[in-house]
Amino acid sequence: MNKGKKLDFISLFRLPSYLLVTSVAGIVLGSLGLGMAAVGLLIGVTLYVANLFFLYEGGKSLLGAESRRNGRMTATMASIGRMFFLSVALAFVLRIGVVPFFAACGGVLVGQVNLHLMLLVEGRIERRCSGL
Repeated sequence: MNKGKKLDFISLFRLPSYLLVTSVAGIVLGSLGLGMAAVGLLIGVTLYVANLFFLYEGGKSLLGAESRRNGRMTATMASIGRMFFLSVALAFVLRIGVVPFFAACGGVLVGQVNLHLMLLVEGRIERRCSGL
């Protein structure tokens, strides 16, 4: 039963394509002698997957909320907690160095772009921007 939940998480956020892209990028960075950038990218991948896991668990608890007020409070606290986690983790990465910090930020950015592009290709979101 646990295996089905993991597969839902993996397929929901399109993790296989993201891990493929970042693995290739890490290998290229490592082969070019940019070891610290490859380490930063690995840290960014870890942060992105952890952030997605927190988002997934927050969504599950929202679906199981007993009242609207509890759901609103859960969503607010989960958002604050995720941003706090990312900011503290990236602050620790910055202590390692600037190159790993930017590579970690790049790893998180690549994850967001990959997820958005995969949803565009699948047709689950529209291409036009309605806010303009």
